[in-house]
Amino acid sequence: MKKSIILAAAFSLSLLLLTSCSDEQPSVPADATVETSAESSGADDQGEPVILPDAVPVEDVSAADITAAVTAEIEIPSAVEKTADNIGAFYDVDVSAVTDMSVLVCGSGAYPDELAVFKFTDENAAKAGMEAVQKRLDSQTELYADYTPDEMYKLEDAFIFNKDNWVAMAVCSDNARAKEIIESML
Repeated sequence: MKKSIILAAAFSLSLLLLTSCSDEQPSVPADATVETSAESSGADDQGEPVILPDAVPVEDVSAADITAAVTAEIEIPSAVEKTADNIGAFYDVDVSAVTDMSVLVCGSGAYPDELAVFKFTDENAAKAGMEAVQKRLDSQTELYADYTPDEMYKLEDAFIFNKDNWVAMAVCSDNARAKEIIESML
């Protein structure tokens, strides 16, 4: 009996040693962005740095990359992706002036959550795109004011972002974080 207890203890100790944590830190790619401020929304609840997605040169980023980065952290309920074929029902954009886009809307219509990223052919087309996105945001704000007033904080805090040929809009539960992600990628 004593031998069994000693063998079990020895086995447990060796198993513990094999599975214990090492002092090595996980490797982080040299070009990764690391948040270090405890106050930032990118820090965990103990103020530890959170590794953000690797920086991708703007010329290599796609609209889908941007929406994927946002939705990795922030849910768009019942998200449905819109395409060039059906975007006209949502945004009054000239699709012939759009070189890349990723648009997610709440498919059920019960929530105003929406994420739209457009890349236009030039800055003039982007300016017209900004107007179309603003028109969409105004329309949604008017619609949801009576339909789901509890969701209005998402629309009141929504943002539209423009940089060069890019236009983006986020209406979600954490617009500030969505803005950080989008701005960091563009």
